[in-house]
Amino acid sequence: MKSFLKKLTLITICIAMFASLTGCYTAVKPDKDPKKLVQDINRTKQLSKEKDLDTGQVYVKNNMVTATMAFKDNVSQEDAKKLISKYEDALKKEYKGMKINIQAVQNNKSIANIVIPKQN
Repeated sequence: MKSFLKKLTLITICIAMFASLTGCYTAVKPDKDPKKLVQDINRTKQLSKEKDLDTGQVYVKNNMVTATMAFKDNVSQEDAKKLISKYEDALKKEYKGMKINIQAVQNNKSIANIVIPKQN
């Protein structure tokens, strides 16, 4: 019985760690007031942990998702494009049926302004 409980505990811990590392995110619902901005706190926290970014935010307003990213000055264009693509794919999966806008800047210059039309 003890070995079974140990195995069960170990499996539970492994599942919890996997879930936390893979980032189980759920889309944030827009507010009923179309003028009100709602921040996606989980995605914003994830962006703040990215080593290539100074700041980043994801928010929803009026059935549109906007992600903003401010890249550090020393980040290469290739690395920036990879990170932008990573979040583009993630937001497409989470926010189906909503328009998505991803804006990125570096050295006070726009390096990306991607608009993804509403998907069904």
